[in-house]
Amino acid sequence: MNNHNECLPTTTLFKSALSFQNRIAVKALLVGTVSVVTAIGGSSAYAQEWPTENVRLIIPFGAGGSVDRFSRGLAQHWENTHDYSMLVDNRGGASGLLGARTYLGSPDNGHYIFAGIQPTLSMNIVTQGADFSLDDFTFINVEQRDYTSITVRADSPYETIQDLVDAIRDDPSGVTVSMATGAGTHLFGVAFLDALELDPQVVTFSGGGGEQRTDLLGGHSDAAFSSAYGDITLGDKVRVLAVSSHEHFPAWPDAQPVIEAYPDINIPEIGDNRFIAIHKSFAEANPEVLDTIVQSYRDVYNSDAYQAHIKNQGSDMISDYYGPEQSTAFIKEMHEVVESYSDILQGE
Repeated sequence: MNNHNECLPTTTLFKSALSFQNRIAVKALLVGTVSVVTAIGGSSAYAQEWPTENVRLIIPFGAGGSVDRFSRGLAQHWENTHDYSMLVDNRGGASGLLGARTYLGSPDNGHYIFAGIQPTLSMNIVTQGADFSLDDFTFINVEQRDYTSITVRADSPYETIQDLVDAIRDDPSGVTVSMATGAGTHLFGVAFLDALELDPQVVTFSGGGGEQRTDLLGGHSDAAFSSAYGDITLGDKVRVLAVSSHEHFPAWPDAQPVIEAYPDINIPEIGDNRFIAIHKSFAEANPEVLDTIVQSYRDVYNSDAYQAHIKNQGSDMISDYYGPEQSTAFIKEMHEVVESYSDILQGE
């Protein structure tokens, strides 16, 4: 694969919903170590009071991106369930590496939460030599599972994914595809080209999906390994030929799942997957508080208000509650995929 690198600029207080009388009742129940009545959807058997101070949600990317939008919406609804603020802290740089380091250097007291993207976190570790590992995090939930799209302009001569693949095979240097480095879409692009032994011209972006979409619409690239959810904003300006999900993606019903178009290749459903996590050291030392954090998050996610929010955002099609165990398994599976393509991802 011939890489042509194009460096472009890299570009969440509320007061408690509980009444005064309910707050007094809650405190009395906590002193008696019994269940706490939450502000949303009934009661939960919280084993330990949390939070006891403001919560800071650290995002390893700048404001305005996909994980920032996800985190601010979550923080706004989560803080409505307790007497403390949930503050969003953007710490972008080095494709998320600096923010992850900042988080791990923050107090491990249960009041600092990390909102990240996988497999970007694993790419920080495997391809950037990060001085931390997945074992430093306890994963609460992978909330958004976005998928990779293979997208062309609406006026492209490529009507199907097979048309694009055939064109690359016929004239590799005559077809240019784009990828955003460090993203799950990048990983999928690498896996797809490798599995089909394709060698087109590749242009990479460090600034994320916005610059990449501008490049595609401007006719500089013939196709993009992009975000199936993110591409919805482009409407009829583009055509999505294929998606990494194993089922048809709701917003692009005509796009073939890659596994359907090419059943002989075995590629996981790789995309940009947004999660929340806490310090592993705190979780292991404070299992009852961990249970409370998990229950609190789950109550927020399942609340009518939050479900209405994600539906209004259109992200309900990629959002779900998987829980710590299933989320951790998914995170680790993606880590193994990153490791298997580490040489190509590092340009070796």
